[in-house]
Amino acid sequence: MLIFFYNCKENKSSNVISENIVPKSTEYFLYSNKTNNLISAHRGGSGLKNYPENCLETMEYLYQKGVSVFEIDIAKTADSQLILMHDNSLQRTSTGRQDVDQINLQKIKEYYLVDDFGNETNYKIPTFEETLKWGKNKNLYFMVDIKKDVNYENLIELIRNNNMQNQCVLVSYSLAQAEKLHRLAPEMMLSVSMRNEREFNEMIDSEIPTNRMVAFTGTKLSDKSLFNKIHQEDIMVILGTLGNLDKQAEARGNNIYKKYADLGVDIFATDRPIEVLETVNK
Repeated sequence: MLIFFYNCKENKSSNVISENIVPKSTEYFLYSNKTNNLISAHRGGSGLKNYPENCLETMEYLYQKGVSVFEIDIAKTADSQLILMHDNSLQRTSTGRQDVDQINLQKIKEYYLVDDFGNETNYKIPTFEETLKWGKNKNLYFMVDIKKDVNYENLIELIRNNNMQNQCVLVSYSLAQAEKLHRLAPEMMLSVSMRNEREFNEMIDSEIPTNRMVAFTGTKLSDKSLFNKIHQEDIMVILGTLGNLDKQAEARGNNIYKKYADLGVDIFATDRPIEVLETVNK
């Protein structure tokens, strides 16, 4: 396994991306390589009847529809196994009732996932490794949201052991977290917070090369000038339409997503991946 270390922020790839090969995430997420808007399914896909969040079957369903990016939540069990689960408790999204960190993986595998409408399914809670193996060699990417108490080193080791560095983006919420993740995994992409000019300047001045960044600009629409500055650094813009913006689009019409794309949004982190997909890339 080769791991490349970059010391210069100007080091950018110009490789042509083949449609038949899974490209490196460091190439795929460069703004200069953008061909279409990307749809990131929040929690692996939510709000879908009979398809629970953080579920392999849900991601397969959306992948077949054309979704290529999946934001997934990684939690740790009592026996230090990594699974896909957003909440501290199993109660909302499965037939289990315990807290995740109070139960071992063997017991967790006895439970079934429940969709957002309360319907019990036949689907099981997947481990992170099962998810990596499912996604391997598919033309898709994971935005990996690391929950409390998950050891960064163990998570990165698991990604490397499955040779999935090129298909994972590590999600950070602060400059300190982003810099720590970069030191531990300099070959991997990071989702970094750039919700305003202060955060933009902090990230650009940090030790992290710009060709390792995708910019999360929050769940409120920022001014186009911020998007322009981010694009000038060859970084893609993520807008979290999940929550209020998705609700506005549902009420007022999906064409609002097209307006966001025209303003400079490259990646939509959304609870309505199919609706966004059917709108923005027409």
